Amino acid sequence: PCDISRQLRVSHGSVSKILGRYYETGSIKPGVIGGSKPKVATPKVVDKIADYKRQNPTMFAWEI
Repeated sequence: PCDISRQLRVSHGSVSKILGRYYETGSIKPGVIGGSKPKVATPKVVDKIADYKRQNPTMFAWEI
């Protein structure tokens, strides 16, 4: 890694990280970061909440 980092003029840590990723996955492509979280409330739950709110318009979210 030291020779490679000197030739490419990048840090030793960068080379080590890329080599580690290659040994682990067979690819040097970076992994996926983040992404959207799955919805917690199903359509059935959302409908039920909407019903509660229609029946009790002054109700706060924390009361549901």
